[in-house]
Amino acid sequence: MNIEIYKASAGSGKTYILVKEYVKKLIKNKGLNPHKSLLAITFTNKASAEMKSRIISTLFEFSSLDQSKSYKSALFRDISMELDLEKNELSSISKRILTQIIHQYSFFSVSTIDKFIYKIIKGFSYELELPSNVQVETDKDKIILEGINSLIDQVGLDHDLTRNLISFSNHKTQDNKSWDIQSDLLNFANELFKEHKFIFLSQKVDLSRQITLQKKLKKEINSFEKSILINQKKLEKLISSILPESFTYRSLPNYVKKIKTTPLKDIEISTSKNKRIHDSLNNSTWFKKSAKQIEINSIENITPQINQIISKIKYITDNNYAKYQFSRACYDSFFLVSILSKIDKKIQAIKNDNSIIHISEFNQIIFNFLRKNTVPFIYEKIGTRFLNYFIDEFQDTSVIQWRNLLPLIGEGLSTGGSCLIVGDGKQSIYRWRGGDVTQFINLCDSENSNVKILDTNYRSASEIVKFNNRFFSHLGQSLVGDKQRLYNNLNQKVSKNSHGFLEISLLDSEGIELDHQTLELTLNKIQNCLERGHNYSDITILTRSNNEITKLATYLSEKNVPIISSESLLLKNSLTVQFLVANLKILLNQYDQVSKTHCLEFLLKNEIISQNKISNHEFININSKLNNKDFTKLINSFGFDYDLDVFKNINLYEFIESIVRIFDLQSEPNLYINFFLDLVYDFGNSNSSSVLDFIGFWNQKKDTTSVILPEGVNAVELMSIHKSKGLQFEVVIFPFANWKDDLGKDRVWFDVSDFFNDENKKHNVMSLLTVKKELESWPKPFPAYYVQHKQNVLLDNINMLYVAMTRPVSELYVISNKDRRRGNIYNLFHEYLNTVEKANFHNNIFKLGKLANISKAKITKNDLELEKIVSESWRPRVKIKKRHTLNKITKNKFSIVWGELVHDIMSKINSAHDIKTVLYEYKIEANYGSSSYNKLLRQIRSIFANKTISNIFDKSLEIYSESEILDPSGKIYRPDKVLVHKNNEASLIDYKTGGEKKSHVNQMSNYEAVLVKMGYIKINKFLVYVSSGKIKQLS
Repeated sequence: MNIEIYKASAGSGKTYILVKEYVKKLIKNKGLNPHKSLLAITFTNKASAEMKSRIISTLFEFSSLDQSKSYKSALFRDISMELDLEKNELSSISKRILTQIIHQYSFFSVSTIDKFIYKIIKGFSYELELPSNVQVETDKDKIILEGINSLIDQVGLDHDLTRNLISFSNHKTQDNKSWDIQSDLLNFANELFKEHKFIFLSQKVDLSRQITLQKKLKKEINSFEKSILINQKKLEKLISSILPESFTYRSLPNYVKKIKTTPLKDIEISTSKNKRIHDSLNNSTWFKKSAKQIEINSIENITPQINQIISKIKYITDNNYAKYQFSRACYDSFFLVSILSKIDKKIQAIKNDNSIIHISEFNQIIFNFLRKNTVPFIYEKIGTRFLNYFIDEFQDTSVIQWRNLLPLIGEGLSTGGSCLIVGDGKQSIYRWRGGDVTQFINLCDSENSNVKILDTNYRSASEIVKFNNRFFSHLGQSLVGDKQRLYNNLNQKVSKNSHGFLEISLLDSEGIELDHQTLELTLNKIQNCLERGHNYSDITILTRSNNEITKLATYLSEKNVPIISSESLLLKNSLTVQFLVANLKILLNQYDQVSKTHCLEFLLKNEIISQNKISNHEFININSKLNNKDFTKLINSFGFDYDLDVFKNINLYEFIESIVRIFDLQSEPNLYINFFLDLVYDFGNSNSSSVLDFIGFWNQKKDTTSVILPEGVNAVELMSIHKSKGLQFEVVIFPFANWKDDLGKDRVWFDVSDFFNDENKKHNVMSLLTVKKELESWPKPFPAYYVQHKQNVLLDNINMLYVAMTRPVSELYVISNKDRRRGNIYNLFHEYLNTVEKANFHNNIFKLGKLANISKAKITKNDLELEKIVSESWRPRVKIKKRHTLNKITKNKFSIVWGELVHDIMSKINSAHDIKTVLYEYKIEANYGSSSYNKLLRQIRSIFANKTISNIFDKSLEIYSESEILDPSGKIYRPDKVLVHKNNEASLIDYKTGGEKKSHVNQMSNYEAVLVKMGYIKINKFLVYVSSGKIKQLS
């Protein structure tokens, strides 16, 4: 069976298609739990939640008592017609399916690919030798910093490491860069969390060989630089007596300075590089015509020598400069590649010690596992077999993610299943995260694919849709090959009758003036929208970078425009949070004058303390130098109970809460304080309560940690283009629509073994190189790779514009600029508007459509209702009762914990064959000793050997362990085990670790009742008392 693919341009109803096809498949699956064999994969958690909600609400609407409403639904009509079902029949089936989904909600598999892969990993923790308590870590910066700190601790102990780090530091100093290598290591170590890392780690890399090759490269680099410097000195001496301004444009003296500094950069002599030197050499003319005659004569006298030396330099650079650049790049990379493998080992040790895996490892773990195991085995282990797959946003799926899904999809297709894929190559903007649009293009071209095109835009007004059709068809012509086909003949049809409005402004200013003009024009557009009846919440501002969001947030806040933005609501921007952090730093270092200055400034500015004996400036200057004892006395002289000595002995959260309480910082509700307290609390739970550790954590996270506001607030939303993908907004303002190509940011792993002719070629020589313009002149395969890279970056930029300009419903305002220092994206607008749309482009402004007044109810409520935190010290209310009951308490607590552990273990065992495997996963012998392990093993084996229940543990049965069941009243039940037999018969097993109680029987009766409601006719009930081994069958 073929894979069904929908090419879905922006606003073409891809979610509608996914929901429709998913519901159709539910209806076709006529057995029990029709959703169990369906898996829908989305790109984000938000998209996953939206799709789940749409499916449930659709089924609810279809099965609603108000069927007249259901019948009017386009989705209802489409499904009814395509499946040839009567209306009443479709409504009845929908109701049955909805009931089954609610009762077996855990089988409702709509998730991100990472969550799906993690589910597989959890199911195979034993085979993958992962601890049963493994945790997922998403914070790579924290792991990297810990790994690098651990590595640096080895300096002086590890000879090779020490030599490498010292050599690299010296090399940086020689290149006129900072000797401090920590920032380089932090930046470089990010590569360990990218999919490309596995290319490096999968290769057999001989690091000792790389050190040998590095020495060889150093000799080649020195030899080239020496050959240039020899000629540089000759030139410098030759022209030393002549005034620099006597040469044309001072080109020769400037060139002589350029080739004096290593590393040698941009020293080629050609029509495109150092063109004036090239022209002077060709014309044999080096002097400026307006120079004094005596200077001209002097230059003419040495012109033959100049020509000879410059010609020699040109010959050297023509033949060897590209190799020199390649050698320097490899030389620099070898330093870090050798260190990178050591950092990776440290990070792996940290993850093993803390039982964590990083989310970036999921795909590689499963990729390796799939190569060794069959798909049926995987399905058997995770307890679910998927036949029907639905994949959203396929253009953002990485190569390794698709390779992981292919065997599972192939197995489903081979047994009568299906696969539906939705994607749009024009919205591929996550290449930096591994997304590969060529994968989508190739899949569409495959003979095994059935491709359909969604060609109608249901989102935007007609003028916006038509302009985007023309504009992006034009831009697509600059792409080549398969990528050009993405925009060929773009001709979305229009669904809406409204015309809409579009305006593009190209500003002429530069620098600070440009920022001010852009911000002012953005505010003007907001005000104009409000005057015509829009609400603040109708307006969304999109930008490419977070720096621009910060500028906009600051400016609009000053103009009293309510805004929402995760980037603009950073905790670090709150003066109150800064004050709280300053107190932490004072506690850590009593000589931190800067933090004491911040504290005193905050207290004075907010009139928490006041004094009039001297100026505030002088007051702060004097008292910021106090030690902590005297600083405490100073603060308390204003009537506070502030004691830094006491604060040293309480936990981090309590300390922050005390500061908030002492200075009454929550006299008015403060959202920043609420979120900061949450941050401190979460840190204390998952890390230490050390002030030093928290300050390190805060320094890492302060640039990204922000207040999260609920939806529905009447405010202008500021958002990056990346975050806007998949969303729509009534009005979009797109300022700062100009940026650089970013051609020199990507790093790629290359095997450079073929460039070294040494005898030892058993292992590969891997180098991580930056893809930049100089690759054009390097040896093969680098020039071809750079050409491909330029096309990828161009497609990224066009796609970024496409995503931004296809978000609006009715109005779009693009504010670009002609500042070349900001970038060259404005050329895409300028060239198109000046040629194709010239009739509507006047004074650098393009307008299309008409603005309309909006008849909409005004929202008057702008603010959130915040609750004040109630904080009161608990210490005065606590009394310690001195009684010698510690042993009894400890014993009872251990018994409870042990009982819960045994209960968890029993719920995981489905047959006698599983017992040892599960005990190993829980590390019973390692954590509790051989005696406890053997005792528990005997207990469990005796239970499974008991004839009362041994016959019901059959591998062919469906077994549900601790699955949630939702009854019609909304109550959730979670029996330990439900075993489903044929003929609508089921067995219930519940494990108990204490003695017999009447409530146990009542609980089983409740379980039985809900299973009967689900359609099971006969229910066998068993209570298993683990401690005594007794098994009680209930009637």
